[in-house]
Amino acid sequence: MTAAGAGVATVLAGCSGSPASEDTSTEGDGSSGDGTSGDGESTPEDTGTPMSGGTLQMLATGSIQTLDPINAKGSGAGYDQYGRSVMEFNNGLYPPEPALAESYEMSEDGLTYTFTLKEGVTFHDGSELTAEDVVYSYRRLAESANSQNRDDIIGETMTIDHEKDASLTDPPDEETLSDVVPQSLAIEATGDYTVEFTLASPFQYTLYQIAGGAFAVLPANAVGDIEGYDGEYEYNEFFSTANGGPTYSGLGPFQIDSWTKGSQIQLTAFDDYYGEGPELDGITYTVVSDGNTRLSRFANGNADILEGMPTASFNPDNVSIEEEMGNRSVGTYTLSGGTEVNYGEIPSLTTEYIVFNTLEVPLPVRRAFAYAMDQHAIAENVYKGQGKPAYHITPPAPYPTFEDGQSGEEAYDRHAENGYESNTEFGADGYPYGYGEKRLDDAKRVMEEAGYGEDNRYSLTATTISGRSGYRQVFTRLQSKLRSAYIDMEITEAEFGTIISQAISGDMEVFGLGDGMEYPGPQNFLRFLYGEDPSGQFTRWGAEGSHFTEEYRQTTLQAWEENYAAEGATQADRNEAFQTIEEMNWASVQELPFLHPAGQRFWHQDVNVEMYGVMENQTFNQVTLDG
Repeated sequence: MTAAGAGVATVLAGCSGSPASEDTSTEGDGSSGDGTSGDGESTPEDTGTPMSGGTLQMLATGSIQTLDPINAKGSGAGYDQYGRSVMEFNNGLYPPEPALAESYEMSEDGLTYTFTLKEGVTFHDGSELTAEDVVYSYRRLAESANSQNRDDIIGETMTIDHEKDASLTDPPDEETLSDVVPQSLAIEATGDYTVEFTLASPFQYTLYQIAGGAFAVLPANAVGDIEGYDGEYEYNEFFSTANGGPTYSGLGPFQIDSWTKGSQIQLTAFDDYYGEGPELDGITYTVVSDGNTRLSRFANGNADILEGMPTASFNPDNVSIEEEMGNRSVGTYTLSGGTEVNYGEIPSLTTEYIVFNTLEVPLPVRRAFAYAMDQHAIAENVYKGQGKPAYHITPPAPYPTFEDGQSGEEAYDRHAENGYESNTEFGADGYPYGYGEKRLDDAKRVMEEAGYGEDNRYSLTATTISGRSGYRQVFTRLQSKLRSAYIDMEITEAEFGTIISQAISGDMEVFGLGDGMEYPGPQNFLRFLYGEDPSGQFTRWGAEGSHFTEEYRQTTLQAWEENYAAEGATQADRNEAFQTIEEMNWASVQELPFLHPAGQRFWHQDVNVEMYGVMENQTFNQVTLDG
């Protein structure tokens, strides 16, 4: 599970508009977005006859927190199976395609989107989808006190027009996303099956954004947590296990059968699903937080698909790639016991990084971490080459470009190595803490300059996600190096959901996290790094009492407001803003990136599943098990 941006408003989880590489095309020309036509098979030849029926056994990495898509999107195992949005990434490929929509139109000014919904689409409770359900679901995302994802719909990137009232915030007059006036969101049902919304300003990734899990459509009036709806069910009755719940009703090919928190969720086929399939009788997600235990269960045949493998257990020599499909590679992998399974990998739009709570951790300490880290060594020795060393928060493929025909990865590498197209002193010579090297003398120096020494050491606790051996290895490697720079670090573990909860409340000093993009634009991640609403970010950078430099904050604010968000801003303006914010993250070390990982999947020979695309979302409605 990942978190799309280290902001309180986004609990899970860019294309620059410049010429895209073959594997990141976003043109609506039928391209799959991964360099294929979208109709290629990614699995080896079937070893038996595909048959309908059977239950797919899956593993969840952490406890399932909630079924509410606006509260913690992506944290519930199997979300893509029981939820559905107006648009979708079919098998994780982009550009997005209509899902609940039959068709859509955009006004010439890029502000108004009109969707015609498919008729006869049935919720799990038997009711029919109408435009009013979409209005209700989008309003909940923007207005409900339960929403942790308001930034997706009324934030600084995609913003559906709405009214604000500062008296609604807590405390009053504080500018936050909770100042939206109820029922002011510019969305309406213009017919039984047509819905229209208007943006405050054009946003190039609107269709990508609304394909995300936070925009899943629920029956209108399911719960009464926004004005104008009393609610048919109590909140925890609908989304959780209170009063015999959940009574959740979605639009996916599978419906919730039973749910034991912290243990297992069982889904059964929904016979009235509007799309193709489902072919399976059901899917069972069993929570197994330990990575080695997940691997063991998979190897023993007690799980059908394994999403990723503990880094210490993965052996690159056991991989045999048989087919390349754009940026997807598929073949086989031989487990340690000799069993051969199917294997797929893809460079993901993901960044693994360390988050610093700047209310707690001073800048010299954060910089010492950066000097002590060697990203190249981590990629090679910890992750065994299954990923790219990370020096920016934005992944390589969608990194902003500055020349015709330039790939994002080329611009990424040149900027990190030598300061190509830099905008600030911190980017003039490239990554300032050592590109492909650790600089322990500088780590020690920056701490001594701040008054630390053997008689005045700094102590802190780092939290890593349970069962993620790579994160723990990264912290362990840093732990020994930081001792020479007068920093004593304790390492503890917590489940993903717990880490997110503690990050929201600001109860951690340092923790590891991974971000997966919801759309391939740098603003997807960088919106959390420019200091506009520090109270709403995991880093709290710029908040009262935090360790921040006002000059850096003003530089990022100016880049965002005068380059990215200014009226009439060009793509070149936006690219300049993105580059500046990346450099100011180097200066401020709010988030310290270390890897852009490859997505990996392992599946047994009797499972017929396609390797997912770069967006990683995938619905199992067409998956079969060999008879």
